[in-house]
Amino acid sequence: MLITLAGWFVFITLSLIAALHAYWGAGGLWPAATEADLVRTVIGISRSPTMPASATTFVVALLIFAAAGFAFVRGVLGFDSLIFTRIPLAVIALVMLARGIYAYMPGPFSRATEPFATLNAAYFSPLVLILGLACAWLALAPARV
Repeated sequence: MLITLAGWFVFITLSLIAALHAYWGAGGLWPAATEADLVRTVIGISRSPTMPASATTFVVALLIFAAAGFAFVRGVLGFDSLIFTRIPLAVIALVMLARGIYAYMPGPFSRATEPFATLNAAYFSPLVLILGLACAWLALAPARV
């Protein structure tokens, strides 16, 4: 039951995040009014007033949705394979946990512009850490009987 809940949580959350990236790739500006404001809000840099290329943003959206798919297959559908679900989920978990922890260390994130710096500390990084822990659980949880 817990594995199913984790699978749904990761799948729904990452699917929404992927959809948001696809929206940005298509030129959407929410939650900002201008492209420069969007860059400062979701990327945290001031050196570029433009978002990354649409193709790049669509690739990111596709990768996030692929990660959601692994969580769905393992957690919701119950497919248990070392190579096809557990290892990919373990890699996804490691990437998310590293990104979440890195955000609280001195470095590039500590030089991020506002409002990204505040949003990252309060919302983005905690969510990434929770998703990383959920993916780790999906990768390591015992198989269903």
